[in-house]
Amino acid sequence: MLDRLDSIWVKARGFGGVRERVPRPPSTYVPGRVFGCVFDDPVGLALREQVGMDQIMFETDYPHSDSTWPESKHTAMLMVEKAGMSAEETDKLLRANAISCYRLDRYGIER
Repeated sequence: MLDRLDSIWVKARGFGGVRERVPRPPSTYVPGRVFGCVFDDPVGLALREQVGMDQIMFETDYPHSDSTWPESKHTAMLMVEKAGMSAEETDKLLRANAISCYRLDRYGIER
């Protein structure tokens, strides 16, 4: 998605005032602003370096029919293992990134 956004930005810079409204490639606005979730995506986690580990969160997708619930913890641990994630990356995926995204620290929830 980031590559596609940047590609369109390059090709359409002269249309509709894009140059003035978006002076830098769209991918440069993503860090710290756009978060995404995974609930059964080992390939996505394998590519985490391209997206940035600070913006990926685990979700269960409960109560939808394709949810990982009630096996969410097991699913998360399998994904972490398959992706070879460190303890720090695992903490970000399962806890710290959600605290950052939703600014939960204002309620006393710490990283």
